[in-house]
Amino acid sequence: MRVRDIMHRDVVTVGGDQTCADAAKLLREHHISSLIVTGPAGPTGIITERDYVTLVADAQNPALVTVGERMTTDLFTVHSSADVADAAQIMAERQIRHLPVVDQGKLVGVISIRDPVVRHPALHKYEEERRRSLQAQIADRITRFAGSMPFVYVHAVWFAVWIALGVEPFPYGLLTMIVSLEAIFLSTFVMISQNRADEKRKVLADHQWELVQHEEQQNEELLQLSQNILNLTSEVHQLTVTTMAQQESTVGR
Repeated sequence: MRVRDIMHRDVVTVGGDQTCADAAKLLREHHISSLIVTGPAGPTGIITERDYVTLVADAQNPALVTVGERMTTDLFTVHSSADVADAAQIMAERQIRHLPVVDQGKLVGVISIRDPVVRHPALHKYEEERRRSLQAQIADRITRFAGSMPFVYVHAVWFAVWIALGVEPFPYGLLTMIVSLEAIFLSTFVMISQNRADEKRKVLADHQWELVQHEEQQNEELLQLSQNILNLTSEVHQLTVTTMAQQESTVGR
């Protein structure tokens, strides 16, 4: 699957000369968490809701600060023909949630870490490691063949020919042994397949846990920023009340 198959084509953009207050209105209006910043030559950066929170925490007025001053200029992009797994790998390694899709310098879409992908980055890495192992490749091929209809057809023809040709007068004992052996082999291959599935789920679960831990850390930072904003607001209010009281006291004298 290619990036073009899952990307969002209706990308919401903002100019670098617009204010952060304008950007915040766009975020709220479209219910999104980031905006791609564009210029004459194409995408120049990205601004997210976290950038806005940081701006407020720095006690700056969003109506006076431009998007170009607060945006992230270290922008990672991907081509629309790239594999979805490769795009997901970029987002996982760079710890970013949005990846602009750029073809020949033109913004054509955007993908998010929450978009469905064919392969999870950790799972993709796991499969790459299996492809390097000859033993794993042999087991995979046997498992695929044993779980396919051609496997059934081959044995049905084999049994029919064995009986029709009369290789043995009464080959039923031998056939019973062969069927028993097949049952054992099939059970073994089924167990191998289940073990592989369990290993994949474990790798994916471990990576998901790492992402959750990272998100929790980010959430804690956002909460701390919000608390700083609240404390700053309280201090400004207290200072204002104190200043007004002193002015009234001076006027009363």
